Amino acid sequence: MATQLIIATELSAQHQLKHFVQFRWGLVSFAALALLAGWLLHYEVSSWPLLSLLLLTHICTNLLPPWLAASRVPLNAIYLLCCTLDVLLLTCLLALSGGVSNGLVAMLLLPVAVAAVMLPGRSCYFIALLAIVGYSLLLQVGDLNIPDIDSLLAQTEQHAAHAGHLMHAQHSTTSGFSQHMQQMWWAFAISALLISWFISAQANLNRVKSKKISELQQQQVRNEQMLALATFAANAAHDLASPIQTMQLLADELATDQPAAQDLKQQLQRCQQIVQQLRSDAGSLRQQHSTAPLCQQTEQAITRWLNSRPDISLNIKRVIQAEDFTLSDSQGFSAALLNILDNAADASLANNSNQLELQLSLHAEGLTLQVGDFGEGLSDSRLAELGKLPQQSEQGLGIGQFLANMSIERLGGSVRRQNAGNGTLTLITMPRQHTEPKA
Repeated sequence: MATQLIIATELSAQHQLKHFVQFRWGLVSFAALALLAGWLLHYEVSSWPLLSLLLLTHICTNLLPPWLAASRVPLNAIYLLCCTLDVLLLTCLLALSGGVSNGLVAMLLLPVAVAAVMLPGRSCYFIALLAIVGYSLLLQVGDLNIPDIDSLLAQTEQHAAHAGHLMHAQHSTTSGFSQHMQQMWWAFAISALLISWFISAQANLNRVKSKKISELQQQQVRNEQMLALATFAANAAHDLASPIQTMQLLADELATDQPAAQDLKQQLQRCQQIVQQLRSDAGSLRQQHSTAPLCQQTEQAITRWLNSRPDISLNIKRVIQAEDFTLSDSQGFSAALLNILDNAADASLANNSNQLELQLSLHAEGLTLQVGDFGEGLSDSRLAELGKLPQQSEQGLGIGQFLANMSIERLGGSVRRQNAGNGTLTLITMPRQHTEPKA
């Protein structure tokens, strides 16, 4: 069977990490170009060697994400660490090159925006608060190279102490500058918090939508696989009808006193019953769905299955606590149940046991079936894969379980499997339809 190509609705973890590293290289490159331009234009800074050392440190930190990812460190921890380093290093670079008077101070918002996209709510808010703290420190420290405004005003005061009107101008300048710094701080803080909130909310919404689209795509692929398998089964049943009839005629001509001939006739008769039942089920698809009560029809299907499997001893326990209810396609549910019973019976027979246990519970929430076999059980990895995709298996566990899962899930039910002490326990849950009143 050809494998369908799933179109990814969101970037994989490897692609996200690759783009994150590329963003940081861009950030480092921009910082390097800014420092080069400042050096060529003879921009006054505190220490060019110290700035170069910080830039080299920033470059080295971008070698960490691939190494940490290869060491199985969670990606969210890598993003949080790198965004924290970006804020700290950018704050140090700005402090040595003009502080808040540097026009590139808005670069502190870049790690905040990236964290809002890559990290969950609390982590991205931590980066936003860290950026606000860094901006606040820049306001307090000022430019480490240029004398601060208080020193300049003190010198102005000494030179103009004899002029009273200059004292008034000094007070007005100090007050206006302080108010301007406060407004800049509020603008930066509000911008950082709004960016974190809005981008984080949109990113989470996109993640939810992408996950839902991925689930729908997987569901579509499974439906297509089930349709292909159903087509193959119908063609096989059509092609087997004539050979089975021919073998039945040949078996009638064999000597009837031989046990092998009797067993052959019995198996051929069972094959004919299976083909006839398949024809009956296919013909019923052209009619309207049956409205027979689900529990009643389930018990009839179990009885019919027992007649076709005389080699199995089934122990049934019934717990009836509510009224029966109908299902839109109870016949499809019965067919899926028979498939699960067949696989459970084969698992028990493979372990030299002919026992099966079934508990049927009808309650206010719906119908629950527990099918327990006495096989060897399955590994955890096999349990996780069973029923998800068609699989090759010598024990007969694979395609049948896949079809059973798909049929029950299509009707709104669920199938879960777990290892019991002496085999595998299959739990089938079929809730009541919304139109059905609860008892």
